[in-house]
Order: sequence, then C-alpha cells, then structure tokens
Amino acid sequence: MYGVESVDSTATSYECPPKLTLNGVETSLAGSVTYQGSITPVLTTIAPRFGKVEGGEPVTFTGTGFSTVISDYKIVIDGITCVVTSATATTVICTTGKRPGIVQSSLSMYIEGKGNVSTKGKIF
Repeated sequence: MYGVESVDSTATSYECPPKLTLNGVETSLAGSVTYQGSITPVLTTIAPRFGKVEGGEPVTFTGTGFSTVISDYKIVIDGITCVVTSATATTVICTTGKRPGIVQSSLSMYIEGKGNVSTKGKIF
C-alpha cells in the first residue's frame, strides 16, 4: 500500500495516524506513521521550464536524495511517462513523450525504495 498526505509544516519529522479508505468508508488503523524529511527525496529545480507538445525534450530535474539507478524512477508529466535516460544522486534526466492535447499540467516523481519525490508544487 502507498499513501500520500500533504503537510504544511517546517518540522523535520511529522507523525500521523494511518487511515484506510475502502469503498468510501474511512477506518483508522493502529499505530502511527512518521514522515522524516531527511530521507525524503526533494526536487529543487527543473530545466528547461517549458517544452514542445511534440515531446522528445530532455528535462533535467535537480534535487536531493535521488537514486543513481535509472530503473528506480517513474516520472509522469501531464499524464505521460517521461523516459529516464540518466540518473545521479542529485540529477535525473528524462525525455518527454508526445502530449495528446490540452491537459492540466502535472508532475509526479516516484523513486523505488524511497517513495514519492517532494516536488514542492513544481511542474514542467
């Protein structure tokens, strides 16, 4: 199972009770989950900031806590997979796919073994 909670806090760690929602019914689970900022990958910059709708654009994401293993990444821009071509502990480069039309801009970055990257609202 995976979950996401958005917390507006400057604390380096945050404890929250886990909840499960199934068929619209929310159930609190025993125990707690602790978020630790020091182990969460964080995106700091994207270059370039814009690209062509035809795709084929290399995009460089810079941050902290990244993986050096290309296959660890799942990057999705505007609902389209961005194929990772290079990865270091601080930089990952992917090539955009063709955008099928007008869609709301979005960015999702996931690193296997580390979880979701904190994009801090940045989009390409």
